[in-house]
Amino acid sequence: MHLQNNILALGCLVEGPLDTGRLRQAFVALQERHESLRLIFPRGPELAVDSAALRTADNAGFRVVEAGTDDPAAGLQQAKALVAEAAEVPFDLANGPLLRLLCVRISPALHLVGCVVDHIIVDGESCRIMAEDLFRLYAADAVDSATLPAINTQFLDFAHSERLHLRGRTLDRLLSYWRRKLDGVGAIPRSHLRDPAADEDRPMASRQLLVRRAVIEPSSCTRLRQAARQQRVTLTAVSAAALKDVVRRRRLALGMNPDQAGDVAVMGSISNRHRSDVVHSVGYFATPCVLRTDLSDAPPFTELVRRETGTLLGTLRHQELPHALMTRELDPERYGVRHRVGSGAVPEYVNFDVSEAGTGWSFTDEALRVTMIRIPRNEVPRGGVRLLVRDERERVLVELRTDASRYGPQWADTFLADYMDLIKEFTEQANT
Repeated sequence: MHLQNNILALGCLVEGPLDTGRLRQAFVALQERHESLRLIFPRGPELAVDSAALRTADNAGFRVVEAGTDDPAAGLQQAKALVAEAAEVPFDLANGPLLRLLCVRISPALHLVGCVVDHIIVDGESCRIMAEDLFRLYAADAVDSATLPAINTQFLDFAHSERLHLRGRTLDRLLSYWRRKLDGVGAIPRSHLRDPAADEDRPMASRQLLVRRAVIEPSSCTRLRQAARQQRVTLTAVSAAALKDVVRRRRLALGMNPDQAGDVAVMGSISNRHRSDVVHSVGYFATPCVLRTDLSDAPPFTELVRRETGTLLGTLRHQELPHALMTRELDPERYGVRHRVGSGAVPEYVNFDVSEAGTGWSFTDEALRVTMIRIPRNEVPRGGVRLLVRDERERVLVELRTDASRYGPQWADTFLADYMDLIKEFTEQANT
């Protein structure tokens, strides 16, 4: 099935004359370098479950198109829209390819190279690696002369070694930890959030995206980082703690008792690249996770941040267990539920993500300057609410994405305002 949430799209803005024939060759070489980009999942009558196979590297997913305007600004917007449109087309998991490269010509010296890939074969960190490898392969005189780090472990090798590792005492230890953490909330914790205004005389609407954004500007961002250092915590811990406290307060306003309202668990994501041999590999290493923290005693926010730090550290120490395996073993009724289609198929949950955009990749050689950029897409959060914190070093972008059929504009506005107030409060208190 095809869901927008199952597709990743990245953009590379290329300034300078681009040789599309050479880019096509680099695209094929990229697939040869990373086995995961050639993965397909054939299914036949004799196969009880999907199996994995490798297809031959080719340029079947490569296209060059024109933006259709001479204005650079308008052309860039059109190019982004074309890449986002390419992400709307379902992938054929059985036959592939599960990777597309769309080169949009805006002008002779300006292109947007958009990569669209199925999430089943790559994670977010893989996108940066793919961009870097693609343009280093492009810039090299020959494929074998490209100065690229050695790949010590291909993703299929990692998956095999992971299966061998996750058994016996190791598996029992990890399952024991997550059994305690998930007790009472399950592998996909319900948000228990509701917008009373949206419930009043409102017919059931189809899923639609509502986005609200806020920015922590450079001066405030500097003070926030100073506050985090003084408290010996991370921006991720502060961000997650603020989200959970807003959720707790919303639950109390809906009439939940303090113990129930304060038991807050959200869905997060961890890179799962703790092994040094996979640092330069492309594949789906990342895994969802459950971040559960007790706020039932309404602690001061600085204390809540410390508790959240403990939650994050515990999760990182036990990240070896993929969420899918965890769910299958401990909460089988919810196994695969996030990828189902249909009304009521997915429980309402809160998703939380932090990305370090400030460490994003860029590339420059004698002829080209390449910069990774975002591709805006109409992804409605599967659980209804998603908070994304984008760390751009000098500033921090906060984006609240909600399903507008469940949560109205006023609900989203006040939710984000309450969240930003907590961030501001932490910054001021820690710096006094």
